Amino acid sequence: MVRSTVKTIRKREKPVSDSRKRLLGAVALIGLITAGCAGDAELDTLQPQSDNARDIDTLLDRVLVIAGVIGVLVLGAVVYMAKKQRVKSYDGDDEFPEQISHNNTLEIGWTIVPAIIMVVVAVLTTVAHFSLNETEANAYEVEVEGDSTSWEPKIVVVGQQWWWEFRYYFTEDVDADFLDDPRNLPPADIVTAGQMVIPTGQEVELLVTSRDVIHSFWIPALNGKRDARPGFFAPWEISADEPGVYFGQCTEFCGLSHAKMRMQTIAMDDTDFQNWIDEQMVPQSAPPENPDDPVSRGATAFLANCSSCHLVEGFNGDEDIAAAVVSQAAPNLTHFASRTTFAGGILNTYTEDGEWNRDDISQWLRAPEVVKENYANGLPDGELPRGMPNLGLSERTISDLVAYLETLGQKPSAEILAATEVE
Repeated sequence: MVRSTVKTIRKREKPVSDSRKRLLGAVALIGLITAGCAGDAELDTLQPQSDNARDIDTLLDRVLVIAGVIGVLVLGAVVYMAKKQRVKSYDGDDEFPEQISHNNTLEIGWTIVPAIIMVVVAVLTTVAHFSLNETEANAYEVEVEGDSTSWEPKIVVVGQQWWWEFRYYFTEDVDADFLDDPRNLPPADIVTAGQMVIPTGQEVELLVTSRDVIHSFWIPALNGKRDARPGFFAPWEISADEPGVYFGQCTEFCGLSHAKMRMQTIAMDDTDFQNWIDEQMVPQSAPPENPDDPVSRGATAFLANCSSCHLVEGFNGDEDIAAAVVSQAAPNLTHFASRTTFAGGILNTYTEDGEWNRDDISQWLRAPEVVKENYANGLPDGELPRGMPNLGLSERTISDLVAYLETLGQKPSAEILAATEVE
């Protein structure tokens, strides 16, 4: 009975036809190819928006053409040889095929031709490499506190676990000697975090460094990536053809929250950039003391819980408080509400409706280690913390801090809010 059942099942089984196999293979291949396509991807290397990014794109196109031609020729030769030299059956009377031990012409050819190809690729790559490493910023007129200043656009980019800081010096000759120590940088005219603002159409020199481990700064639409190394200030250059928002990501593994270390570059026209400078140069002041006002209570809570790491210029005094100790270097919050992202660029400061994002900001203050893994709590003695610590704040204190943070800076325009929104 069992044997007859097995035979019946086997009879019902139908082998998969060759055409169906080919169809399934084609579907799988198409799925694999389309899985890598995203027209609205934040990190897009195929839509360059600057001269440097176009140089990289051109190099990639040329190498892909060369590799594609080689691939077609090699695959064609493999198919041809597989058919021509396939195993044949002999009945003993056929002449045995000629045995060949070598072919000098072929051997010389497949040595010289690949060498020439590699030299061509090396030359193209070297030319692009030197072009990308050139940094030359032209003078750009800005107004700083009412005075016209000729600024050679330079921005100090500081990577740290797990966020990016951007420092603007408008009246100083910024170089490695002036900056000296990434862990204790000179006071800057503007310090912001997560979002770097640049003027459109201007070459901007970056000095990229790190306060802790090696990071890598990458805005793919504007240039390639540049490593941020502790103790070094690596020059790099970016520019943007058009106003817009360009997304970036740390590309050097740097610990638990490496994948959550993001940044944006916002390119503005001359007028908007000057307005941004004017806004960012304004310090904050302490709100009037009022125990019934959540903003006033939030300012008091900020001084008690946050000011050992964070700075609000004009409120909690000396700028050196925030940056001197690498383990406790934290974002400058002077104009926190003017930024559209926080927590290393992974959370929106405002909701889709343009409202203050109380929920996410509250959760960040309540349990930062849940939102973004870190090394800030429960460490052995002597171990330096990394990331935002859980301060064990009460719900009322959290609510007051959220209210206070909303007063720090001007709300961005609806266009900026929409363009910079992260998922």
